[in-house]
Amino acid sequence: MPCCSSDRFTLSYYINRYKPRFYVVAVFSVLTALGGLTPLMILNLLFRSLSAQQAMRTALFLLPAVFLPFLCQGVTSVFCHRLAFDVVRDLRQAILTLTQKIPAHYTSSHRAMLKKLALDDSAEFETAIAHTFPDTIISLVTVVVSLVFLAIISPVMAFVSTALLPVAAGAWRQIGRVASGNGRAWHQADVKINQNIMACLEGLTTLKVFNRQPSSLPHLTGALQDVAQLACDMTRRSRWSYVMVFLCVGTNLLLVLPCAIILHITHYLGLPDCLFSILLGMGLMTPLQRLMFVSGTFPRLRATLGRLNALQAENTAEPVRCPPMTVQVDKHYDIIFENISLSHPGKEAVLTSFSLTCPAGQVTGLVGASGAGKSSLLQLASGTLKPTSGRILIGGHDLNKLAPHVIGQLICPVFQHPVLLGHSLADNLLLYRPDLAEKEIVAALSECDLSGCIGRFGLHGPIGRNGARLSGGERQRLAIARAIISKAPVILLDEPTAFIDPEREFHIQNALARKLEGRTILIVAHRLATVREAAQIALVEHGHLAALGRHEELLKKSELYATYARHQFGDGAMP
Repeated sequence: MPCCSSDRFTLSYYINRYKPRFYVVAVFSVLTALGGLTPLMILNLLFRSLSAQQAMRTALFLLPAVFLPFLCQGVTSVFCHRLAFDVVRDLRQAILTLTQKIPAHYTSSHRAMLKKLALDDSAEFETAIAHTFPDTIISLVTVVVSLVFLAIISPVMAFVSTALLPVAAGAWRQIGRVASGNGRAWHQADVKINQNIMACLEGLTTLKVFNRQPSSLPHLTGALQDVAQLACDMTRRSRWSYVMVFLCVGTNLLLVLPCAIILHITHYLGLPDCLFSILLGMGLMTPLQRLMFVSGTFPRLRATLGRLNALQAENTAEPVRCPPMTVQVDKHYDIIFENISLSHPGKEAVLTSFSLTCPAGQVTGLVGASGAGKSSLLQLASGTLKPTSGRILIGGHDLNKLAPHVIGQLICPVFQHPVLLGHSLADNLLLYRPDLAEKEIVAALSECDLSGCIGRFGLHGPIGRNGARLSGGERQRLAIARAIISKAPVILLDEPTAFIDPEREFHIQNALARKLEGRTILIVAHRLATVREAAQIALVEHGHLAALGRHEELLKKSELYATYARHQFGDGAMP
């Protein structure tokens, strides 16, 4: 009978389901513990055979030898973990700094890969430094010291104890070749899983509305199957190598024990040296095995650093900087699109040889059918997209050569789907004006008809990730409030009132006209009424500038614009 889903979150469910395997693990764990206690039992018998004085003298030597490793291990653990936390903190800060330099379009399209680098891959450094690094040193020292002792006692025993090492090392090298050959494929599959899990979580509300399970998403299922298939393939190709490695480790005693007995019988080894050689020879393969396993960690760390360096080289090559620029809020800046082309690999060109001058301190409207390239022009003007060719000048300065903080002071964008901070309403305004007083924040929000939001969340209450607790219109109005309080001389508006009802739209357009007067405004609009009073209107068609002029001029010289106007101002249909 199928189990209730809530039972899956109890330990007893999994114990009962895999009871035979738990029994096997428990039995072998008990045997391992007894095997570890056996030398102590033998030591106890040896102590009983000594006189009281001899036993006391031996114990005084043994006690420091017993407690010193525990003390050293504790100190090592503390220092290694502290070192690991500091390294991972510095690495994640470096990754954060790198992501701030990466273009916004790259960040949005590679979120899963960046998340994997910042969280999953960087966490491997913590494991490597806190555990692998000290384990490697301990194993290496153990092997070297043991071999030295064995060589002193009997070179033959030293040779026999490591006789299977070349075979195990060769098998492990073959395992490493398979792993490194599939390393890139494994990373890409892991990124794909991260990407689909993030998409699944973001769409969880939609899934619940339509009563669908996340496992029904074909992309996520396919990604999980790809990783499973890759893991099975790697295991299948390495299975005999793994068998050889564990066979060499497990059968070391079969060589060491007979050899030690023969040497003792032939009087080459005394009984104490014979027993000591057996113990050292048996214990030698465990640290050697640990060294082989940790050797696979370092290629993964190098691969992570290689990906970070490649990401930095690909996306953050510093352009040649213009002379230092100071943004003057009382100065007017024009926007010039100079022979701009924009295309994506394998897709039709978005913009082709597009040129347009937006006069300083005036409003320029962009109109045209969906997919004509209007929003792409705004993303280019904000610096979130880079043109394939051509350049964009803001006040005579090449946008591609301006420092990010200068662009932030110069331009304030309001996109159709705004990016918001989830902390609070106030934080979204303080992002642009950290000096705002609370009454100024309230005034700006009220100007955009967000008084109801203040009542629901307060100024400092959480509004959800990217404003998830706000309606579409409220999110847009909050982005407009940011533009209103911003001192940026260039304002970019992409359908700023698309999700706002007509009554509020009139109120907000008046607020925009009043607060943004004298600034250079580039506005994308489907509703011609939004840009009817603009100083100039650019009609964009299939990535080209089809016509340019004021509303009245375009009615006469552009049949397409006149058609839009008849539809909207006649029967009210959208173009």
